Amino acid sequence: EYGAGRLRRAQRGVTTQVALADLADDIDTRGATLVLSAFADGTLEVATRLALGTPPGEPPAGLAVLAMGKLGGQEIGYGSDLDVISLFEPSRVDDPIKPYSRAARRIIQLITSAHVEGPGYELDTRLRPSGSQGMLVVSLDAFSRYHHLSEDDAGGTKAATWERLALLRARFAAGDPELGARAIEIARTAAYTTIADPDRLASDIHRLRERMEEELAKERPGRFDLKFGRGGLVDVEFAVQLLQLRHGAEASVRTTDTRAALAALDRLGALTPSQATALTHGYAYLRRLEQRLRVVHGDGSHLLDLV
Repeated sequence: EYGAGRLRRAQRGVTTQVALADLADDIDTRGATLVLSAFADGTLEVATRLALGTPPGEPPAGLAVLAMGKLGGQEIGYGSDLDVISLFEPSRVDDPIKPYSRAARRIIQLITSAHVEGPGYELDTRLRPSGSQGMLVVSLDAFSRYHHLSEDDAGGTKAATWERLALLRARFAAGDPELGARAIEIARTAAYTTIADPDRLASDIHRLRERMEEELAKERPGRFDLKFGRGGLVDVEFAVQLLQLRHGAEASVRTTDTRAALAALDRLGALTPSQATALTHGYAYLRRLEQRLRVVHGDGSHLLDLV
């Protein structure tokens, strides 16, 4: 397909240039992830415009793509998948679900389908409120109802703790900018202002982290899992996200960028100087090591074998 072919050629070229600059130390790890994330945003924008048939010079209307996870934090690396949520505005057309579902499927095809020009991205849409079994697109109203207090929810949101953490990384990436801004406002409000019991939240996050280490980490003697293992990237991210939720009244900590959040929490006094230094330097080191492993292995590996 013509659109997919151009996207694959561009992706291959940008990734190769970034990797070479990274290996030559012409760009640091953070710079590499920013470039790769910006390109992924651009790819999503092109795919969204093609899927909606948006005329040149006009902004896409009625459909917004939110970046989540590493993409939301502008931290994707070589071989990273793209976590996204697609939202639509029901008032734009009489029967929006079918056309916007078709558009979402078209975006996925353009982004992920196999092509002679090279592989695309892996796209993960499981963070949407309907989950992996539901519709590919969610109305803005349904997104709001799911993440806010409702009369039938006994004073709480329908979202689980892991979904609240996911909202901390939500960022508008492509599509209708006005719709995207409204969606991000909902996400910020849901993440930072609906915490009924901070201690229970901390306990939930601790249990979630233990479960991830038990079920997802692939460590053994001589093998370290840089992402899910003990003292890995997820430990730093969860610690930062818990502190963001606890100090979310301060606008400076409301960022999708882990390192920017660490700096804000340090300035706020939420971390001791030694804690801030250990977390900041440790996170930067693990991310750099993870990126190097992915260049060497050519995939999304986060396992380090020393034996």
